[in-house]
Amino acid sequence: MSGKGRNDFLKRLETGHIIGDGAMATLMHQSGLPARTCFEALSVKDPKLVTEAHIAYLAAGSTVIQTNTFSGNRLGLERYGLDNQVWEINRSAVKVARDAIATFAEQSNQEQEAFVFGTIGSTADIKTPDFVDKGAKMSLRFLFEEQLTALLEGGVDGVLLETFADLNELQIAVETVRRLTDLPIIANLSPEVIGVTRDGHPIDEAFAVLEGEGADVVGLNCRLGLSGILRTYESIDLNPTSHYAAVPNSGLLHLVDGDYSYTGNADYFATIGSELIQKGVNYIGGCCGTTPDHIRALVKRLDAAPLANGRVGQGMLSAGTSNRVEISEKPSAISLDNNGAPPKKSIIEKAKEEPTIIVELDPPKVLDVEQYLDATKMLKQAGVDAVTIADNSLGTVRISNIAIASLIKELGVEPLVHVACRDRNLIGQQSHLMGLHVLGIHNILLITGDPSKFGDLPGATSVYDVSSTDLTKMVKKLNNGIAFSGQPLKQNSRFVVGTSFNPHVRNFNRAIDRLRRKLEAGADYVMTQPIYDIRLFEKLARAVEEFDVPVFVGIMPMISWRNAQFLHNEVPGIQIPEEILLRMNKDSKEAAVEEGLLISQELIDEALLHFNGIYLVTPFLRSELTAHLTRYIHDVKAPVR
Repeated sequence: MSGKGRNDFLKRLETGHIIGDGAMATLMHQSGLPARTCFEALSVKDPKLVTEAHIAYLAAGSTVIQTNTFSGNRLGLERYGLDNQVWEINRSAVKVARDAIATFAEQSNQEQEAFVFGTIGSTADIKTPDFVDKGAKMSLRFLFEEQLTALLEGGVDGVLLETFADLNELQIAVETVRRLTDLPIIANLSPEVIGVTRDGHPIDEAFAVLEGEGADVVGLNCRLGLSGILRTYESIDLNPTSHYAAVPNSGLLHLVDGDYSYTGNADYFATIGSELIQKGVNYIGGCCGTTPDHIRALVKRLDAAPLANGRVGQGMLSAGTSNRVEISEKPSAISLDNNGAPPKKSIIEKAKEEPTIIVELDPPKVLDVEQYLDATKMLKQAGVDAVTIADNSLGTVRISNIAIASLIKELGVEPLVHVACRDRNLIGQQSHLMGLHVLGIHNILLITGDPSKFGDLPGATSVYDVSSTDLTKMVKKLNNGIAFSGQPLKQNSRFVVGTSFNPHVRNFNRAIDRLRRKLEAGADYVMTQPIYDIRLFEKLARAVEEFDVPVFVGIMPMISWRNAQFLHNEVPGIQIPEEILLRMNKDSKEAAVEEGLLISQELIDEALLHFNGIYLVTPFLRSELTAHLTRYIHDVKAPVR
């Protein structure tokens, strides 16, 4: 349907749903191109590669092909010295998409009906402070208009605006596009939390504003992922006369061995995509991490069981499926009293002799800490040995963990503080550690930290001056009274350093080798990601026996069927056996919570046969669940074999 216009596209939406394509940059990155490649320029430099990607999506069943122009504006191309090639790159991208449709039709011996939409992405993550300060609105209109003009001259069938975290910027983009063309406009917000844009507008109100500016389809893409986008649509009432889009990532972005990849398989993508159509979404595509396999699975699912679009507004979020639970590792530690005198038995020492419980409780995202402190008191009464405090997990801004650690220490609770490599250069890192020492907080967990693009300020810089292994060595220097620079500190710090381990990897032995290097660097104990496969405990115990350090195995109670699906499909580092997933499919929320606790108790029973250290992860600040499991452990107190 190449060259068709506004009415053709909207008629298709009114009579059913349209399947878009998937990711371009991450797809080509997965094929071997470096992450720092200017993918937009490939339409000029290597059009065959881009053509092949388009054809793969057409073959999978896509009927909308996006031009390879997400950051094809002057500001985005300036990073690669290509700011004077806006017209050439965008025109070429349209031609490549058109040629791909023609080539596929010839290869398949059939006329392929497909729209070509010109893609324009947000500039928020690439704007400089100088750009923002100097007439941002005028500059934004110039950037959008310049790129759009090239796309229109190339002959697109519509315009897709995507990955806009702020309503204000997307509103300017829609207004600019509508002023210059009457072609269909898809306008996708990319919020970082469910239900509200980054600049504070409720999603349903933001949709109404965008429609008022002239958007034909309003929707969500990218950051929230599959579950988050579905939950957002469930939380609002959909207008039966409006058209809605959902273009989620395949899962959540994570870093493995220095390379970026996404969780979420094709079958899960198809499942959530089907649910989105049932909720009333008309346009479904894929964002980061999606591939032709994801689109093919969705098309196959819809062909097997055609769905009628609905208009469902739940008015409230489903319990048990709130923001992704961070699974970063937590330390055990030597706790010191206010006078610096060690207690009779440290957590490390205790874990070598008897069950020892560490509970994760992430700091609040808001300034109100009352609920957090109440949860901490509940855990203390239950008998936890320490509370772990993440360091802006997933790149999401939370109250400083050094402040929270100070507060819970006043309550008589032992704090275990995470220190991420992401947010501080070595100056800030040493200063932070010195501050912890002065406050009498000596239990730390050193982690790499999820890249800042995961979080609610994706334009923030990820520092990563050193790895967590290198930082471990440097902290041990502090324990010897030597600063990172080699200068004397006049006192020795007393840090006990934890490190993390993910047993859910394809190459388990290789992961053990990495763990060995961390321990050789000086780590004092190990914390694992949550484990749901009961068979893993014995395998892990045998693998770490040579190290002779305490290991705290992760246990996280699930609270709903959807929560279990989300953890399995979207959270890096977690795998849940099929039989466990099926057990969580209950008729009521209460039954699901009860089953989740029962599963956790069974896992604890097995874990305590091999380990004394138990690391409980609190889901969604539901401290009553981890308090229940803490009491259960105290009642069981199974001996280590």
